[in-house]
Amino acid sequence: MDSAEDRPSLVAEEKDKQPVPFSDAPSPVRAVLNRPWPSAVVIRPEDNPSGKYRTLVGTAKDIGDLISPEEIAALEDKEGDDAGTRFYKAAARANVVMRNYIHEHGSLYMDENGKYMMDNSDQVEEIRCKHVTAEEMEAKIMKQEMTKEQTYLSELALVSFNKRRKVKFELCETLLSRLFYESRRIFTHVNFVAMRKDKKKLFFAEIEDRGQGREENIVPHE
Repeated sequence: MDSAEDRPSLVAEEKDKQPVPFSDAPSPVRAVLNRPWPSAVVIRPEDNPSGKYRTLVGTAKDIGDLISPEEIAALEDKEGDDAGTRFYKAAARANVVMRNYIHEHGSLYMDENGKYMMDNSDQVEEIRCKHVTAEEMEAKIMKQEMTKEQTYLSELALVSFNKRRKVKFELCETLLSRLFYESRRIFTHVNFVAMRKDKKKLFFAEIEDRGQGREENIVPHE
């Protein structure tokens, strides 16, 4: 008669039956999506200079190594990818953005609304917590070197705004551009300054990435 040690564990069998997360994604994509994340840490208003809730998503010390260029290259869309594969690759690319941001800046936070704060400098925190003019925004915000794509997204958002409001603002400068991932979708948030009749205004827009060949979903605001 077999001993208890010889019989397979029912617990182990049940564990083996559990589906592997993202099991239907290509192996390189699955490897990125299944990298562990630390438990988020909620920072109460009384412990934060802004007086608002903040959530520490992770620090460079607790998210593991940088994702390699080879791993990143494997996440690019290819001809023949089905819709599921493209979705998983987009999610993995957003994962890469967050992880590499943390390695570059040391940490990543979410604000009280659960949105990623891709620039957590004291200057941007100050701007976030009070009303500022376009001129103050230009003077205070930490300047970034913008790519052609980021500038193009600001122009795209401004064209949409002008068309809806039947006005004609002209782009002055893109101040801030960041990616964020929400409800399984990827967005780009841009802040920019535009001018009409010698008066500058501060705008922001949230642009949904709908993949190649599909029209972007743009939500511009003054």
